[in-house]
Amino acid sequence: MKRSTAILLLSFLAASAQAGSFGGPPPFKNGSPLESGTDGIYQAVASGTNLTGIFSWAISNGIQTSGATNNNWIFFLDGQVLSGTVSANVSQDKVAGVLDSGFGTGVPTNADGSVTLPLVFVVPGNAGAGQFNGKINLKSPIAYFSGNGTLSGTPSRTDQIVFISEGPLGGGVTLTPVVIPASALGKVDFKFRGSRLSTTTSTTTTQ
Repeated sequence: MKRSTAILLLSFLAASAQAGSFGGPPPFKNGSPLESGTDGIYQAVASGTNLTGIFSWAISNGIQTSGATNNNWIFFLDGQVLSGTVSANVSQDKVAGVLDSGFGTGVPTNADGSVTLPLVFVVPGNAGAGQFNGKINLKSPIAYFSGNGTLSGTPSRTDQIVFISEGPLGGGVTLTPVVIPASALGKVDFKFRGSRLSTTTSTTTTQ
């Protein structure tokens, strides 16, 4: 009787291990599609017609880190250098992100929102923005991923110069429209391949 009970117990443990009770298939850490979690620094190489570049992003505690460090892109296109910031994420077996132009949505202002005149700032004529989508290899320990993306010139827009003045009745606000012309950059398709360089966001340690 004891022997039969021991055999049944061993059979149960073997079945449980195969079902994933001891580090088997997904779901993994924090619901991540990767067994080690999604934390780390990701970097990819982009290539297209007259285009070469790299982009990267960093995830810490399951969310993308703030700031431009490790969250940026830089492309060399038709003799021009374009750059900006990256917003990206890993979901299931998919990788998706946005390449921001890196140029602010408004004109420079003081801490109180006022503008000191005369005002001089540069609007790059080759600003670009784009997006990318791909798939990640869940069986790869360094999370290889690849896919396609597009880069396009930024469209024209109208910003406002906000001037706040002081006065006996509380001052006033003057709004002056500023037309930002469209970028001369056209639309370019690219392919990318990359991997996770580290399972932490530290640039001094790679695993």
